[in-house]
Amino acid sequence: MDEQERSAGSQVATGILYGVGVGPGDPELITLKALHTIQSAHVIAVPVSHMAAESYALGVVAHHLRPEQQVIHLHFPMVRDLYARQASRRAATEVILEHLRLGRDVAFLTEGDPLLHSTFIYILSCLPPGIPLEVIPGVSSVTAAAAQAVTPLVSADQRLAILPAVFEEEPTLRWVFEHFNTVVLLKVNRVLDRLIDLVQALGLDEHATLVERATLPEARIVRPLSALRGQTVHYLSLVIIHARRDEHDA
Repeated sequence: MDEQERSAGSQVATGILYGVGVGPGDPELITLKALHTIQSAHVIAVPVSHMAAESYALGVVAHHLRPEQQVIHLHFPMVRDLYARQASRRAATEVILEHLRLGRDVAFLTEGDPLLHSTFIYILSCLPPGIPLEVIPGVSSVTAAAAQAVTPLVSADQRLAILPAVFEEEPTLRWVFEHFNTVVLLKVNRVLDRLIDLVQALGLDEHATLVERATLPEARIVRPLSALRGQTVHYLSLVIIHARRDEHDA
């Protein structure tokens, strides 16, 4: 999109785009502001990996929607081809802009929080300047998992790192474990056995907790992490590792 198109898009957009976090899955963890925004929007936009897929975020709030509200599914394919991913993001953004130009408010739903490893961030990067925009924060999977496991994340001068495990190499993780008190690893389902090898090698197995499907009836808490070797966990799983303990915490 060139600068002229960006300018034109922003001048005629009269609807408001809302990035709305619906929380980790428990419908009771939707904020009041998120609920009011969702119920008042003309259009509900949800990202899907393929057009026949169901939206997890939509399922959380579906019973709150009004019959006259329009629900649109936006395709964000999970493919390696960067150009294909970028093209899908631009196409999804243009669909949203078409509704905004017609004066329709659009609520783009995300799991957890819209600004933490969320598809909404891709929309933000494609928007022309001047688009009326508001972000409604949500309860993140990180804080929801810590609450489920009743395990503190950090306090006082402690340091917290949040990383997608599937994208990190072992040397990077070793460095992070050395320099941060608590490490939260997202997207662990595809690399779980490799992660178990590392935490055992570092003597952290007893300090690593997997939380699966936090806040849902099917939620599961497993520690030590090695108890899961060879098993399959749900993609809505993360691991909290207390990697460093300061002397005053002992």
